[in-house]
Amino acid sequence: MYSSAKFQNIESLTLKKEDFLVLLPAYNEEDSLPMVIHQLDEIFSRDQLILADDGSTDKTSKVAQQLGIKIIKNKNNRGKGHILRSAFTFIVQKFPTIKWVITFDTDGQHDTRDMPRFFQTVEKYPEAEIILGKRDYNQMPPINWISNKLTSTWSNYWLNWNLADLQCGFRCYQTKALRHILEYGLTSNKFDLETEVLLVAWLLDVKIIDIPITTLYPETRRKSRIKPLIDTIRWMFLVVRFAFSPSFVIKVWQTRYLRRL
Repeated sequence: MYSSAKFQNIESLTLKKEDFLVLLPAYNEEDSLPMVIHQLDEIFSRDQLILADDGSTDKTSKVAQQLGIKIIKNKNNRGKGHILRSAFTFIVQKFPTIKWVITFDTDGQHDTRDMPRFFQTVEKYPEAEIILGKRDYNQMPPINWISNKLTSTWSNYWLNWNLADLQCGFRCYQTKALRHILEYGLTSNKFDLETEVLLVAWLLDVKIIDIPITTLYPETRRKSRIKPLIDTIRWMFLVVRFAFSPSFVIKVWQTRYLRRL
């Protein structure tokens, strides 16, 4: 159920690209946003793109408006998790016919040429409800490698997963599954939301797989806004909160022990 998908080329696709929306979380990305949108133009129409602006103080929203992109915006900067929760809720309520939501960071760290891999995975693995991008640890800065290794090792052990990169922002969510996750409830406001989504998905038996994507850390990219110490502590509090919840304990017992009997 929770494993790595082996990517293979598929010559023809039957799904419709119109079944997808691309969600672009951003905070002060006026420099990189035009490049990202123009690259996405090769795959999607502009009305399939939604900018989730977390209270930018630069011209991020103005750039998106000039390019004809729909905008969801926080008045103040409240964190990536907060704007993602707001955007997810907006999409499942306002776009009931959309089947898939792809999140794609706007800082230049993702490669639009990987997008067909998600299309092909959706078609080849119809049981998948969340598809995660999996970056190459060997090409990550050391602090990112440590953070990812910590989160993935803990989660894979306790949840019987085989997922390598729980913090990658390049993802594809089935809208139906996303709606169930939102109904269960999400609380994180920062980068730990992307882990919380997966923990809730696990509790709800949402099927998750991952696929390899290009690992990009360009020299011209702005400095990461992740605060390693603070965000790791925040992630640990998230894990502790889940680990001591009755539903989590019961599910761990069912998946790790009862199945062995």
